[in-house]
Amino acid sequence: MKIKLTTLLLLFISTTLCAQEDWQTFEKDNYSINFPADWVYSDYKPKPTVAFMLYSPEASQKEDLYRESINLTIEELSSADYTLDQYTELVLDQVKKKIPAAKMITALPVSIGDIDAANIVWSADFGNGTVLQFNQLFAIKDRIAYVLTFTSTEAEYNEYIEDVTKTLNSFKFTK
Repeated sequence: MKIKLTTLLLLFISTTLCAQEDWQTFEKDNYSINFPADWVYSDYKPKPTVAFMLYSPEASQKEDLYRESINLTIEELSSADYTLDQYTELVLDQVKKKIPAAKMITALPVSIGDIDAANIVWSADFGNGTVLQFNQLFAIKDRIAYVLTFTSTEAEYNEYIEDVTKTLNSFKFTK
């Protein structure tokens, strides 16, 4: 019986270690994030506030021509003293104004370490027949807003959400 328990324990430990090897870590300034090894890191900045992009494997766009991604947007709030709730409401108002067809799915309080955060999920049809779904994690630290956004087609959202949740939950402030 001891041999079976020891074998099971070793199998569990090796499986856990192997699973962790399939992930990469990106660290910069005062934060870090883990993401699947088959995703691609890019410092391409479609907007000046985007710190980085993470792209799903190229094969993900084979069926629907859309490549899922996660990005981190960093916005200095030095001119305004926003609370997390105020900032989240401001962003949601902007989404509603720019994309009237946007549908809010969930909005939940979460935390990043000891920092309060918010997690919202919403979707929108951008008029080309493809509905995109967004999962956003908001946090404010030292008057800087950090917004992690996962973007996917609605049809493939559930296919990625397990790894995306692990990725978003791995985000942490290092300083």
